[in-house]
Amino acid sequence: MKVYLATKLFSFFDRLVSVQMYNAVKASSFFSEGNVYLPFRDSNMVVSDFGNVAKNIFVADVMGLLSTDYLICRVDGLSLDAGIGFEIGYCFAKHIPTCIFNTDFINSRVNDYAYRISPISNIISHCYKYEYCVMQDMTYEEELHYNTKVFSDYVKTKLDQGFSEKIELNGLLNDKTLSCDVFIDICGCQYEWNRLISQKIISDLDALKISYHVSDRYSESYSFSADISYLTCSKVYIVCLDENEPNFDSSIFTGYAYANNKYIIGYESNNVIYYVEGKQEMGVNLMLEQACNIITNTVTQIVSCVRSALYDE
Repeated sequence: MKVYLATKLFSFFDRLVSVQMYNAVKASSFFSEGNVYLPFRDSNMVVSDFGNVAKNIFVADVMGLLSTDYLICRVDGLSLDAGIGFEIGYCFAKHIPTCIFNTDFINSRVNDYAYRISPISNIISHCYKYEYCVMQDMTYEEELHYNTKVFSDYVKTKLDQGFSEKIELNGLLNDKTLSCDVFIDICGCQYEWNRLISQKIISDLDALKISYHVSDRYSESYSFSADISYLTCSKVYIVCLDENEPNFDSSIFTGYAYANNKYIIGYESNNVIYYVEGKQEMGVNLMLEQACNIITNTVTQIVSCVRSALYDE
């Protein structure tokens, strides 16, 4: 058995918890023998530092996903890790079962709909939320150490139960009438500025008589099956990579689009460049940026990229 363990890796705490989760996976009855792939340890620290280091890491992680049987994740925080979202979407496309763990102190809510993690991740993945235990007889520090230990036991217990693919992808793709040339995903139209950008793209595509579908997953009438059908049939996927961390469900769709060989256009007006150890340079998210065929920093360039993708201009 091969397991891909995806967790945040950009802080000492995150890496420490990742190792504890690794040990919990290895100790579970779910995992008898085989290999547990841990990004950073098995990609960032071992890939070649010649050429495009970010690309080398991306390729190593995708190869790890290609050979895995199960994906296990930890997703925490108000800003969810977009790279993990990509890995979830990629595995969903490849029919690889996914299990997500969450340790947040809060539950997010959008309008009247409570989303434990995100609108889409809860549909396609097994999601488990660890509830922090308050221990009156312990100091604050002791309580933190206690919960870290109990969380590892919690991971092992849940994995002992085993898990399979939560939702059958093939069963969602029955309606062949849901097709388009371009799938537009500007953060699922979560914010008003997302809608304004989407409307500009739509106007330009209408003028060229190019068919499209816009993901509107924060609306009350949202249909995941319709979204995934349109994305599967589309030729071009447009994704917004702005904000410090791109929209988590957009990241899931990016992984799905990449696994299905879609032409991916990233819109990223954020010009921040991060430098991390190992002389690695990246923008807002390594996995998403490396998955794109092209990245543009202006809305007006998006439709030109669409025309080039569709008509090979």
